[in-house]
Amino acid sequence: MKSIKLSKDFIEFCKKKLIEKLNELKNFSFKNEINATLEVGDEIDLAGHDIGKEIFHELSDAQKNLLELISSALEKIGNNTYGICEKCGELISKKRLEVLPWVRYCIKCQTNVDKLTK
Repeated sequence: MKSIKLSKDFIEFCKKKLIEKLNELKNFSFKNEINATLEVGDEIDLAGHDIGKEIFHELSDAQKNLLELISSALEKIGNNTYGICEKCGELISKKRLEVLPWVRYCIKCQTNVDKLTK
């Protein structure tokens, strides 16, 4: 596997974007949970909920997938493998990571994966 050639500042930038998106997903689900609870129960019911499980339960399949990708990307940052394509081992372009900091593959490998899943 190649050594990472992304700067610490760039990795921190991506980490911040990943955490922001993670919080966005959690806040979206939490708002939905509160609205559903207020409609069917009283406000005291909120205190008894296991928020972590409820958040994951309320997410759509696409949101769950994104949550898993974000978690994986944050884990890769922690073990110094962030930005490396899982298929070919090459560095994912900075432009791609700026837009989609949770991607697993470089654009070439992503294209091949997309062809196989269609």
